[in-house]
Amino acid sequence: MGGVEGEVFLLKDQKGRAFLVWLKEGGVFHHHRGTVPHEAIQKAGPGGQVRTHLGEVLSVHRPTLEEYVLHMRRSATPTYPKDASALVALLDLAPGMRVLEAGTGSGGLTLFLARAVGPEGRVESYEKRPQHLAQAQRNVRAFWRVENVRFHALSLEEAQLEGESFHGVALDLMEPWKVLPQAARALMPDRLLAAYLPNITQVLELVREAEGLPLRLERVLEVAWREWEVRPPVAHPRFQQVGHTAFLVVFRKWKAS
Repeated sequence: MGGVEGEVFLLKDQKGRAFLVWLKEGGVFHHHRGTVPHEAIQKAGPGGQVRTHLGEVLSVHRPTLEEYVLHMRRSATPTYPKDASALVALLDLAPGMRVLEAGTGSGGLTLFLARAVGPEGRVESYEKRPQHLAQAQRNVRAFWRVENVRFHALSLEEAQLEGESFHGVALDLMEPWKVLPQAARALMPDRLLAAYLPNITQVLELVREAEGLPLRLERVLEVAWREWEVRPPVAHPRFQQVGHTAFLVVFRKWKAS
């Protein structure tokens, strides 16, 4: 298995359940209906199939970014892919841009930001909790082999940031208002800052604390994602849906006069 140690595959069983597998020499994947050697997964490759020793058929895939973030190892609740993709759009990110992130969490949003700004861009990600940062680094580097993310074991309040040097700011913190002045100074004029907040009380506090800063509230929104079961001739919404996950709060920086 030379050269694929640590490579990540996604296995799906006949009921659609998905499992991330990090390949390793001599490794074995355990399913409740049997086992599969990692060598067999590598040999089948993306788009192929393997069978457990009990005959269960599993399909083999390269995980999409959405699948990876939903199933990766985590030390903190990840930003849901539906919200992370919306944040990329709301921040209007493009290849070559520089984006500031705090906190890193498990690295889910970091991956979306890194892919949006591309190899020529840069993500500067700040996380003060060592165990979360270590897991995020493993998660990001296992999926995204491009060296455009720089991790910092610091609170954003402690960071020495160049003024007006970032095209976007993404905040996933319980109390983002504590770093809002620092983040606002680092943001370029007419660019966007977005915060990911679970409850409306936090939103109100953030908007209050933004008063007096060169930030104009643009919008507050939730992202709805309704999946359907389609089995002709029957179609209906899935019985289990992801409901409220967070509020996305977006500010635009105006130029100080």
